[in-house]
Order: sequence, then structure tokens, then C-alpha cells
Amino acid sequence: MTTGAWLRLSSQRYVLTALLGWAIAVAILPRADDPFGEVFVAGMGLGLIGVPLLTIATMFVIILLADRRFEPPDGGIQRIRGGWMVALPLLLPLPVGLLMPLSYLVMVGTQLVFVFWVLPRQDAHDTADVLVSLSDPTVSTEQRVRIARAVAGLRSRQVMEALADAATDEQREVSEAALETLCTIWQRDRVVAEDLLLRLRPNDQDRIRALEVRIRSPW
Repeated sequence: MTTGAWLRLSSQRYVLTALLGWAIAVAILPRADDPFGEVFVAGMGLGLIGVPLLTIATMFVIILLADRRFEPPDGGIQRIRGGWMVALPLLLPLPVGLLMPLSYLVMVGTQLVFVFWVLPRQDAHDTADVLVSLSDPTVSTEQRVRIARAVAGLRSRQVMEALADAATDEQREVSEAALETLCTIWQRDRVVAEDLLLRLRPNDQDRIRALEVRIRSPW
């Protein structure tokens, strides 16, 4: 799963989770005939504005995380750098929570359900299988070339190690595709791990240095 696909799936799941959480809240909170019901009904009305705003704020945070995440994020939010930031949007409706605590608890509960149980985190196996296939000589050359190009959107150490190994593959098509992907990643990040650079062939090392990227050691 690429970062873009992970982001789209995260967005879709959050919208569904937020809508479901608010529907449950409408069903369980007191009605207006209750002495305190008017406060909660006002809170539900506020939710028509609050939930979309909270969704937008959460999606904004997830967009930031999408470029900082580990690849793959096995274990969910715990394996995403700065993953705790998903809870930050809950600070926005905090003043409302002081007036309508039960409504605010519904928001908090919905957010926690999304973070710990709904946020996509099972693509670890997909990425691991792809990287294994990249170095598997029994896999067809065409498929390995497609894999080497498909992981260009990823930037983890594990992915770059697999690409660096594939860049020295005996199949020229595979090695060239892996090297092109490495150039794309390193040119985007503007920094290269020296130990990975040294794994490449001398000519390929010169090609990377020609990109005028910074070489960092130790990584």
C-alpha cells in the first residue's frame, strides 16, 4: 500500500467512523423533554457543524503524518512518527466540552476508536511481501521492474535497503528501475545514507552524487 492509498483509506474510514459515532450519540443522549435535554439537543445541533470541522482538522493532521510515517506502519498509530498528533483536533472543541461534557466525550470516544481500531495498519504484510518479491530471482523480470517503480512513493529505511540491493541485480532492467527509484527518493529528500550509497556500483554512485544531494553518515 502506497502512502497515497493509505491516506485515502484513512480519510474514508474516519468519515464513516465520525458519522457512526454521531449517530450513536443522537440515539443515546437525552431528548428535549428531559430537564437537561435542551443542553444536549443544542450539543447535537452543534455537531452538525462540529463533526465536519473535526473531520477536516483530523484529515489535515493525517496528511501531515502521511509524509512522516514509517513504511510500513505495522501496529497502527504507535508506529507512526508523531502519531499522537491525531488527538490534537480534540483541543479545538474543548471549550464546547466544558459546556456540554457528554457531547465532548462522544467526540473523544469516536476519535480514540478511529486511532486504535480503525486507522489502517495492516499494509505491513503487503509491503514486506513486495520487498521480498523485489529480490526474488524466481519472480519475473517484468514484475520486479514494476515493483521497483511502484515503491517510489515510500521512503523508509527498509524500502531503500531493498532498492539498493536490487540496484546491483544481474537483470539490467531490474537494477536500472531500482536505481531510478532511488534517485527519485533521494532527490526528493535531498539526503543520502552513505552506507546505502556504498552498496551501489561505482558508476551508479557517481550518478547519485551528480544529483547534488547531501551524503549523511552515520545514517
